[in-house]
Amino acid sequence: MLPAQSTTAESHSQPPLAQLRHWCAWFLCISFFYMVPMELSTLEWQKTEEGLWRIQSAETPSLWIAFQYLLWMIVTFISSLLFILTGSVQNFAYEKFAFQKQVEGLTVVYYFAWVQFLTMVTLFPYFFISGFGGLEWLDSFFSFLPHFIMVGTALVLFRGSWEALGFDRPRASRWLMMIGVVAGSYLLVFFFLDSLVTEPVARWFNLELASWREDDISAGISQAVESGWVFVLFQLLIIGVVGPIAEEVVFRGLLMKLMWRKIGVGLSILLSSVIFALFHADVAFFAPLLAMGLVMGILYAWFRSLWAPILFHIVNNSVSVLFEVFGF
Repeated sequence: MLPAQSTTAESHSQPPLAQLRHWCAWFLCISFFYMVPMELSTLEWQKTEEGLWRIQSAETPSLWIAFQYLLWMIVTFISSLLFILTGSVQNFAYEKFAFQKQVEGLTVVYYFAWVQFLTMVTLFPYFFISGFGGLEWLDSFFSFLPHFIMVGTALVLFRGSWEALGFDRPRASRWLMMIGVVAGSYLLVFFFLDSLVTEPVARWFNLELASWREDDISAGISQAVESGWVFVLFQLLIIGVVGPIAEEVVFRGLLMKLMWRKIGVGLSILLSSVIFALFHADVAFFAPLLAMGLVMGILYAWFRSLWAPILFHIVNNSVSVLFEVFGF
């Protein structure tokens, strides 16, 4: 009981300004995760002539969703302002010292707070610039901008202690084993995921295997192909490399690692995979996304290295982009 009493006493002894900043960080962290149910609430379920459910993003949100979004924006803006002001007064003391240790609950909260704040900062210039028109490529870039923010925030906050996230330095023999296992895992997923998971689950729930998210990505790649190879390389970079690194830092390096220490490896793999699948807000492809999350979670637990799920994720996304580019 002594450590718990000591921790409680320490938290109560913090100055009010530090406690206020912690609360702001929590609000921003909740705001980050609240985007998932908010996005899911905008999806429309339509019955097709074949009796299947077609799920797509609504073109015009309802009044309730618009009010909810406005309230979320206001709360996020106020929390962001207080988070930065209190941090400036304290010279960002928490960020200077707390992130040099292992992944803790509050460091994860602060990470998501910074990601949400930086996303909000870029949101307003985007709305202003996109109003000029003729910048369709900007929509594609902005849709992946949070991934750049996730990676950049992790690299800055955990500078000097990236191994805490799982960025270790495996030996050459370990790398070879990792590459072999990742390649084998990807081949199994590539050949059997649809037949064993995607299609049976869709039939069970009468879901049409159509994804508004996949359609948006395909449209962005098609536009890149028409624009030139530079834009194709950019799509390959953000979808095939930056996106996987960002998502693995979040779902395996932070969330799964934190849960692993609290509830054990099995439940941490499952819960982090569920969160991973939910974050894509793609109901029709929730099952295969969950299965992919389980594979990447197992790879992370097996090798205890973030490079294993990152390699798998990069191969999966890059192959998908190349297939789309070459029309396979």
